[in-house]
Parts: sequence; structure tokens; C-alpha cells
Amino acid sequence: MSDIYREIKAELDRNKNNKRAISNKRFHKYEIQELGVEMKIRNSILKKFRVRIKNLSCKEALILARKLYTAKIEEFAHVGNYILQIKLGCLGMKQLSYLDKNLGYLKSWSSIDDFCINVLQPILLQRPKETIDLLRKCNKSKNMWKRRASVVVFVRKIGESGKFTDIVLKLCDNLIYDREDLVRKGVGWALKDNMRGNKEKVFAYIKNLRKKEISPTIIIYAIRDLKNTEKKEILYA
Repeated sequence: MSDIYREIKAELDRNKNNKRAISNKRFHKYEIQELGVEMKIRNSILKKFRVRIKNLSCKEALILARKLYTAKIEEFAHVGNYILQIKLGCLGMKQLSYLDKNLGYLKSWSSIDDFCINVLQPILLQRPKETIDLLRKCNKSKNMWKRRASVVVFVRKIGESGKFTDIVLKLCDNLIYDREDLVRKGVGWALKDNMRGNKEKVFAYIKNLRKKEISPTIIIYAIRDLKNTEKKEILYA
């Protein structure tokens, strides 16, 4: 396991690009440490280690992922996500606190969203009650990235399924006045995708939001998929 860590670190260090890292800062409001490794290169590096990662024991894989997260480097965090994605079978109910702690090491929308979609979403489908309990906790966290995660877990196919609309609306409702722009954008994204799964209920919820003094960011993100006539119905409610 230590050998894999050293080899992954060496590969990432070998492909770092300081100019790209500086340029990438424009996409992140909050300061993060990154090497500037291109995504294409990072993915090719991960493919090299896929078989070796799959062959790790659960204990080894979880320790390796945690070591990568604690480095607090963007590329390392994505590798940690990749390991957990491959070793999802290692993440039972006893590991929910482990996942919660890992969320605390992530410092960007990119690594958080990747974690939500590729790690937490499959776990949500396997163990919805326990995962939702974790997300309720994250929803009230002082950590802005955990608050974002609590709703971003419900985007894309999860949102389109319409299975979790009621809990999504409750979690979103707790964050509509959040002070952090990236949390509010996460709320808008979750509402947009869940409207695909339960349009009537989510549409009515968004329409009602217009009567409250909330950030227009949430509304703008939430109604992106709507037709112009539907957008007007909400915007001029």
C-alpha cells in the first residue's frame, strides 16, 4: 500500500504544471493546493494503478484513500475518490463516519462533487436510510463543503429518478439562506435535476421560493432546464 502511494505521488509530481495550477485558480473562489496535472493525464495515471488498487484489501484501500485525502492536494483527493469508487464494497454501515471525516478533508467544489457522484450516490442507493442520516448531519455542518455535499448527492440520475424528492426539498430548504455562494449553487443544481424526476412538486417549491428574499443564484440555477414560458411563470410569480 505504501509503495502504491509513493508511486502515485511520484507520477503526479512528474506531471505537475505550475502554470496550469495558477491558471486553474480562477475556477476556485477558495484557495486550494494543486499540482496542475491535466485531467487526461491524471486519468491515464489512475488506469495504471487500477488492478493493483482492486487487489488491495479493504483495510489497505481505506488507509490509502485516507492518506491521499490528508495530503490536502486537489489531485490527491481525486485519487482518493477513485480508490473508494473502485472499492465501494468496502464501504458498509460502519464506514459512514469514515466517509464523513473524508468529506472534511476536501476543499473544492470539484473534489466534493466527484465524491458525491462517484462515491456517495452508489452508497445512497444501497443504504438510503443510513446515508440520508449522514447527509442530514452534513446539511447542518459548519463546513461549507459538507453542506454543499448534502444536496449535490441528489443531482443527475439520482435527481432524475424522483425517489428522494421530499428529503431533497427539506435539505435544500435548510440552505436557501446559506451565506456561501457555492452552497447556494449546489441547492440550485439539486433542484434543477430533481425537477426532472418530480416536476410538479419541485416547480411549485421553486415558485414559492420567489416569494422569499433568497439569493437569485438559486433560482437561476434551478430553472435552467425550463422553457421560457415556465421560467416567466416562476420569475414573475
